[in-house]
Amino acid sequence: MHPFFKYLLAAALSGFASKMLLAGPIQPMLDQLVKAEKLPGAVLLVSGPRGRQVAVTGVANLKTREQMTEHTRFYIASSGKLVTAAAAMQLVQEGRVKLSDPVYPWFSGVAGIDKLRNIKAVTIEQLLAHRSGLAEYYNDAFESDAAKVPEKRWGVAESLSYAFGMRAQSKPGQEFNYTNTNYVLLGGLLEQVDGNTYTKSVQRRIFDPVGMSNTTIGATKVSSGIAHGYSRDDAGKLKDVSYSGWSAVTGDGAVVTTVSDYEAFLKAFFRNAKLLPVKTVARMCRPATNDPASDYGLGCAIEDTRWGVAWGHNGSISGFNSVTWYIPKIDVILVFFTNGDLNSEGADVLEKAVKAYLKE
Repeated sequence: MHPFFKYLLAAALSGFASKMLLAGPIQPMLDQLVKAEKLPGAVLLVSGPRGRQVAVTGVANLKTREQMTEHTRFYIASSGKLVTAAAAMQLVQEGRVKLSDPVYPWFSGVAGIDKLRNIKAVTIEQLLAHRSGLAEYYNDAFESDAAKVPEKRWGVAESLSYAFGMRAQSKPGQEFNYTNTNYVLLGGLLEQVDGNTYTKSVQRRIFDPVGMSNTTIGATKVSSGIAHGYSRDDAGKLKDVSYSGWSAVTGDGAVVTTVSDYEAFLKAFFRNAKLLPVKTVARMCRPATNDPASDYGLGCAIEDTRWGVAWGHNGSISGFNSVTWYIPKIDVILVFFTNGDLNSEGADVLEKAVKAYLKE
């Protein structure tokens, strides 16, 4: 065959192959989910070897009817714990702390801290792994008080005080108990070691290196560009509960971001080793050897899927939900944000979205 015709045939086959590998549309899947759950709005991003798909639906603000866009900023609740964990592990990588170090010396000056049971025996690793046994500060008393002053920003010491005197959930290291108190302490640790606020610490360590220009810690009421969070009251009416998320400034979940910025974070963290070495990330995404069923490592949640294990962290609070994962085997990233109360499990959203993307 003439070389020219060989070239044409190769080009044709290459074009056919690329078309076959194009991602499937994810918009129908998102539309169906939002309609079924009666959510105000949502944004879904899936990216990988077959390309990048972003689907958007609904409104960011029910009062103004501002439409949701790819650039809408969301409070992402506990998905922000992965940011805290990454920054804390950088401290370990730098040799400024060790995973086996007790955390108490960094907080001994906090008034009343001795009333936080277990605190003198807890290590940094146990905080990261939710194996400290510490009591939960985010309890009914805290929620009630926070609701009275929705715009108040609760600092580390004041937040921790809601766990003072409460019974420990277990002995340190004994078992897995997902507890927000652990990550308030890790955020406080960053402040103490870096000699700065948690906001400035993660800005320097995470947001700036990754290029997350639309990401902040906490948020204030602005005219546009941010998703208001909505939850249904006893009568079934949607109520604006945005400040339950916007006022957060501690390490247990205070990130406000866009799907694109968070995609960039997941790429930098999981795929590109831009924030931590590959071995360190792998260690963070491995469950405790004595409790593999916990599906949690050091700030990294673990989910089994039909495409292999997924790494990431979901987030949920009244009015906001996030589903954020990376599947190493197929090199796919998923970011889902909504400004309503999601009833579906995060794993179901992950599976449906990736199936649509892969056209399975």
